Amino acid sequence: MRTGTPGGAHLVFLLYGSRGDIQPGLCLALESASRGHRVTLAVPPNLVPLATAAGAGEVVPIGADTDRQWSSDEALDAQRTAHPLRAAKFALDTARSGIAAFDDAMMATFLDDDPTITEVDALIAAPLCQARGLAVAEKLGVPLTVLRYAPMSENTVIGPIPGVTDGWTPHWTRRAWRAHDGVVWSLMRHGENRFRRRAGLYPVRTSCAERLNLAQIPQIQAYDPGIVPGLAEQWRPGPSIKPVVGFLDLPSRARAALDETSGADVHLVRWLDAGEPPLFVGFGSMPMADPAATRAMIAAAARRHGMRCVFAFGDRPGAQSISSDSGASSAAGESFDTYDVAAVDHSWLLPRCAAVIHHGGAGTTAAGLRAGIPAIVYSFTAEQPFWAGRIADLGLGTGRRFSHLTTETVFDDLAVARSASVRAAATEFAARMISPDHAVRTAADIVDARVPQGLSR
Repeated sequence: MRTGTPGGAHLVFLLYGSRGDIQPGLCLALESASRGHRVTLAVPPNLVPLATAAGAGEVVPIGADTDRQWSSDEALDAQRTAHPLRAAKFALDTARSGIAAFDDAMMATFLDDDPTITEVDALIAAPLCQARGLAVAEKLGVPLTVLRYAPMSENTVIGPIPGVTDGWTPHWTRRAWRAHDGVVWSLMRHGENRFRRRAGLYPVRTSCAERLNLAQIPQIQAYDPGIVPGLAEQWRPGPSIKPVVGFLDLPSRARAALDETSGADVHLVRWLDAGEPPLFVGFGSMPMADPAATRAMIAAAARRHGMRCVFAFGDRPGAQSISSDSGASSAAGESFDTYDVAAVDHSWLLPRCAAVIHHGGAGTTAAGLRAGIPAIVYSFTAEQPFWAGRIADLGLGTGRRFSHLTTETVFDDLAVARSASVRAAATEFAARMISPDHAVRTAADIVDARVPQGLSR
């Protein structure tokens, strides 16, 4: 840790996972840089171009390519298999190799004799790396701030397992969280203590969640308080270490620098203007075993509702090419009722859409909510089932597991999303949301409060 630096502190953002895990951190990093801090971002190699284009500061690759891990031919074969044990073994082996690569990279980046990143004043860690971030912050003697993209902490309002702990009493909801945290700790303790020994730290006997709370380390809740009514109030008494600030989003100047489809695509604008608002379909970086079949099922269901579709399947196999003269899909039988894009600016496109189908990532969920349109969430993993459940419980759409997606389920789900009550609820929810610029300023204030005195500006 340094004793001072001209122009502000050196803030290091440790951001690991898919794009959805990285982008909220980029939003906060940009705001911190605008306040005069020196910013360094440690991100997976495949997301270095995204972080560099955003322009927040120096970018350092860390860990494995998180897209290739889950989108390789081996990964897709594991998805296609009818044998659940084979799929589970692949997921476990992939997770283990990813953790090993991340641990090696953390040592080289922060703790070896000649580390890549030096003179750190404060560390900000995304959810997937909070335990390693806590260890590094302890070793370096610097303050830590944690980012959270869903309310995955002990409370009495909402349980840890969507669909199982819903509706439990406050007493049993809290007990469920403690049991959940105990199971997670039993699975993670050996790996976490192994890393701590490599870092020259004593092993620990309590979970990361308990240690974060005991040390009063802020855990910024980067989602809107309306998602779980009553939760922000429960965490608010006194100086809350779990402040619910609202969804973060990139400012327009940073968006313009990214390689995303936007209003500059004149063919897409012309296609949008030529008909009713379409259905937007995108599953982010989630790997699909058969994207062509998924696309066909959704397109068929949407056509039965008389809806056009914009598909954002990127460059994955099965994504259709775009006609150079019209921008419409050239797939046989689709009669110009679909349009294909790669990465897209959700904040620009979704307000022009009638509804959105997505995987339940926090970023896409936020963009759909801000646009005031109904959502259908087909979740894969992690916190995605939580978002599917909240969308349904709040009357803003519906959701289910991606594995349950068929033409008929999509048709039924679109009927829900197109209902007058759901459309009205989505419009009303959007009007109550905290604005992204206010959310990111609040989050940056929390980070600034952690910076050692004399380094904050």
